[in-house]
Amino acid sequence: MQAPNYPPHIQQMQAKAALLAEAYMGQPDAAALCFDILAEFPDHAAAAHLIYRAFCNPDIIRENLKALRRLIDEWDDRPWQQRRRLAFSFRTMSRWPGQHREYEGVKVRPDDVAEMLEEGKGQLLQDYLLGQTKGSEIAWLIFQAAIGRTSDSALAMLWVAELYADQGFFAESVEVLEDLLAKFPDDLLARRLWAEVRWWRDNQQRIPWVPPVREANGRLYRRMMADIDPKLADAEPLHDHMPPDPTNLPADFALPNALPEDLLGEITAVLNTLPSTEPPPTDSPVDWRYLDLLESGNIDTSQFPEWAQYMLLDIDNPRQEMFLKRYLLEYLSNKQRDDEEE
Repeated sequence: MQAPNYPPHIQQMQAKAALLAEAYMGQPDAAALCFDILAEFPDHAAAAHLIYRAFCNPDIIRENLKALRRLIDEWDDRPWQQRRRLAFSFRTMSRWPGQHREYEGVKVRPDDVAEMLEEGKGQLLQDYLLGQTKGSEIAWLIFQAAIGRTSDSALAMLWVAELYADQGFFAESVEVLEDLLAKFPDDLLARRLWAEVRWWRDNQQRIPWVPPVREANGRLYRRMMADIDPKLADAEPLHDHMPPDPTNLPADFALPNALPEDLLGEITAVLNTLPSTEPPPTDSPVDWRYLDLLESGNIDTSQFPEWAQYMLLDIDNPRQEMFLKRYLLEYLSNKQRDDEEE
């Protein structure tokens, strides 16, 4: 099959992106150019691949690993923490032209449904920050109602889509953006965001500095917390769901009847036992196998450097020895996260 013959300006953009992908910390700008290409030509395979190649740059991996490590322990494999990692990564790497509209005084949401949108945002944050999935379920219903009531549905949909992307809900963001573009195909800002979020949706399992999704979501977290603080090991979610404030919603808006809590618990328990539908990445430049060793507890200290083995010989307390083994395993497995000075 003959390769597509793209216009000269697309070829020039791709060439510039390839140079930026190799420059020091030029990877976000390289990806932005590729997303510009994908906004015009969604099936441009070379641009999509170049984004991943840029993200595999050692400097950008190291900086993102260090930043994420300050926020979330790498062994915290609860699903909502995985979404927070992806959301943080998206915000850090994105150069979407509409990011700073609010600071430039450009209207970012319609006034006639502003309170509804903010209430939906508060519900979504309960899932993003606390793992309370009921919040995201209710947020979707509020957003759909707000879009149906506003006099500026394009602006409302763009605001909702941007929020979903910002919080790591990439599939939901793409769905809203595709509805927007079906109605307003000339909205270039929405099309550019769609190209970016669609790539993240399709590649979220391959982001090099984000640990891959583990089949038993939350099991490693519970194992580690059982040793650190047993009271928190099974505290999931951390807080009860807070229902929406009815004063921020129209009088005629009503949420559908919820499923019984016991039935929801059974469904959640079954879903948590299902393996991931996507295979784990095999081409990641970061070695995440140490997480499996943490879960199994089978840490072979004979593979540690001599200085690390001597450190362990000086520990008499079994509990302290266990924590030091885990720390050394993590440190030695991914030294690219640290600067030479550190």
